[in-house]
Amino acid sequence: MPKTDVTENQKNEIRKKVQREFPDCKALQDLHYHRYIKEIEWKDMSADEIVRDIKEGAKSFKGKVKVT
Repeated sequence: MPKTDVTENQKNEIRKKVQREFPDCKALQDLHYHRYIKEIEWKDMSADEIVRDIKEGAKSFKGKVKVT
């Protein structure tokens, strides 16, 4: 199954939710925001598809980050 698209309305609701949950910590807000987004995207995917998506994301991230 393909990823489920996350609407702008859902993103706004998630942003409000994490701001209420972690009012003084932007780092935790960002972390949980992305976690909630992934939960929605992955809801109809199989375990193998989720693992593949994680690996693709890791490859993309490695290409953007310079390790010293």
